[in-house]
Amino acid sequence: MKCLRLAGMVLLSVPLLFQQAAAENGCETPVGRFVSVQGSVQVQATSDSRWQAATLDLRLCEGDTIRVGDKSRTALSLVNDAVLRIDENTTMRLLDVTEEEQERSYLDLIRGAFQSFSRKPRYITVNTPYLNGSIEGTEFVFRVDDGRSTLTVFEGTVLASNDKGSVSVTGGESTVAAEGQAPQPRTLVRPRDEVQWALYYPPILAAGGAEPSAALRQAADLLSVGRVDRARKLVDEAVADGTGGGLPYALRAVINVAQNRVAEALQDGTRAVELSPGAAPARIALSYAQQASLDLEGARETLRRAVADQPNEALALARLAELELMLGDNRQAVATAGRAVAIAPDLARTQLVLGFSALAEFDTAGAVTAFEKAIQAESADPMPHLGMGLAKIRNGELAAGRRDIEAAVALDSNNALLRAYLGKSYFEEKRAPLDAQQLAIAKELDPNDPTAFLYDGIRKQTENDPVGALEDLQRSVELNDNRAVYRSRLLLDKDRAARGVSQARVYNDLGFAQLGMNESTRSLFVDPTNASSHRFLSDSYQTGNRTEIARVSELLQAQMLQDININPVQPSISATNLNIVTQGGPARTGFNEFTPLFERDRTQLNVAGVVGSNDTAGFEAVLSGVYDRFSVSGGAFYYDTDGFRPNNDIKHELYDLFGQWAVSPAVNLQAEFAKRNTDYGDIAMHFDPDDFDPTL
Repeated sequence: MKCLRLAGMVLLSVPLLFQQAAAENGCETPVGRFVSVQGSVQVQATSDSRWQAATLDLRLCEGDTIRVGDKSRTALSLVNDAVLRIDENTTMRLLDVTEEEQERSYLDLIRGAFQSFSRKPRYITVNTPYLNGSIEGTEFVFRVDDGRSTLTVFEGTVLASNDKGSVSVTGGESTVAAEGQAPQPRTLVRPRDEVQWALYYPPILAAGGAEPSAALRQAADLLSVGRVDRARKLVDEAVADGTGGGLPYALRAVINVAQNRVAEALQDGTRAVELSPGAAPARIALSYAQQASLDLEGARETLRRAVADQPNEALALARLAELELMLGDNRQAVATAGRAVAIAPDLARTQLVLGFSALAEFDTAGAVTAFEKAIQAESADPMPHLGMGLAKIRNGELAAGRRDIEAAVALDSNNALLRAYLGKSYFEEKRAPLDAQQLAIAKELDPNDPTAFLYDGIRKQTENDPVGALEDLQRSVELNDNRAVYRSRLLLDKDRAARGVSQARVYNDLGFAQLGMNESTRSLFVDPTNASSHRFLSDSYQTGNRTEIARVSELLQAQMLQDININPVQPSISATNLNIVTQGGPARTGFNEFTPLFERDRTQLNVAGVVGSNDTAGFEAVLSGVYDRFSVSGGAFYYDTDGFRPNNDIKHELYDLFGQWAVSPAVNLQAEFAKRNTDYGDIAMHFDPDDFDPTL
């Protein structure tokens, strides 16, 4: 995977990577690449009658034909920013694929099915034997079988037509056209059931473990390539016959997890453990069901028991390490993953844990290497693609990282957490309304996950919708067991800026400053070491009377507890006794109107100024940046006024330079230099008691 490794280590653009690899495969201009290959997948070039086996490092050329065999599937990333998930027994041709936004790309689906996931306003035409579709940047699935073509649209609008007629198909709708007939509408109760074959079903059986019955082994193999209908039939037969102990219940639990049937998954997982208490697959399946219920602690305990019973079960160890990492125990996760590596060094989920551990330790290069190994071992798993995207974003490659997250979503389109991460990547690129669309889908897919509500609250706050923001932020906290740690449940992508979002600003925007103070104080009772809570309270005190000392104290505690981040340190909020009218200075609370969701290598400049009567003028400017393990913030504040009466002048010059080095996830070194010059006249407000009239 030479090209992927380069993508993670140096700043090469995706088109350049395509061109380098495509030249090796016989075309000057590539049109796409494989991001996942499972089973029998072949490619035939227009200039060659031979079929070539597809590999992850094989780039695609215009005119190539792709053939996917039985019990197989694949995924492609095209230069027009579309990701195609291709089903078994499918043959399709890349007729003409262009990255030009105003030009149309053409795909020819001969038989089978594919799901397209694209968020660019680029035009795509899909030709099938019985129905053609004209698409503009949407999500849909096309299928050709049994003498008919079927189109289902999840988002956007598609004009479906043939020589007998046409119909406009919008999100949640479907149409079908048989040979010689006009397209007809088709009613679907659950449209996303049309892509059950494209979902990812996590493995619970490891190579080298106890071999199950032939039927259950076949069911597990079918699940690995998305053939859930056939697998479910075999599993249900085993349940009815009472054969296989807890394994058929374990497999059914995994199916229910992937299909967001959490209650059924918990029931089946619990039954699997009851029937086979010493079997690792049963406990692995139960752990997935518990995780889907946001019970990470319970899932970890389940895996601890599995490892205690079978200490050499590599998949159970890898799964335990994954849960330990989710709960923030990075050191123990690495140690557990090391035990799994010693038993099965090529196990994909072990490399996955090592990759996220490296991200937590600011080792982006190590993370990329681990994620590459995980993708090579199990390219259909969406999580290493997500990890690769986060690593690239951490290196400042936002667009490239977003493409990897799009690939992850294409590999498991019903995963709410992946949708939430894609939504916030669109938010970072300022690509409305795509961010809102993905967050809405995430909420629909898993209304019990706080992640999408958190990110959507931040989005609405920046779009001047404080009421909507407050509702989503409060809902996020409710779903997060009322904890004050405002973050995603993944806890692995260094999403420190999201934890620093100031809900107090929402209250201030609504005019409820006291509620902001109450909420931030309550948060500190729950988690007194949380940096965002201290910054939260510091921002709340900005508009209060006689709270300057408390404000500066809370800001200092926030700085001492925070991770490296892009948020600036304003000289004006770190000083007291400025004698400036509340919100009459150059800048408002927080000085960060655009709250980033991904922390990445970059710089940011914030400037504000004020001009008024009595020769009043002021400005505040802060330049902040993040690079690798370092963050820095340097700012200056100037304010000068003659006052409203003689000798009432005041002049401030404040300078602040703050630097931070993350030596390790547990050790941070900080240094701060601050300087202040203040000159003022008679600014005290006195009155003569003899002139005081108590009746007024």
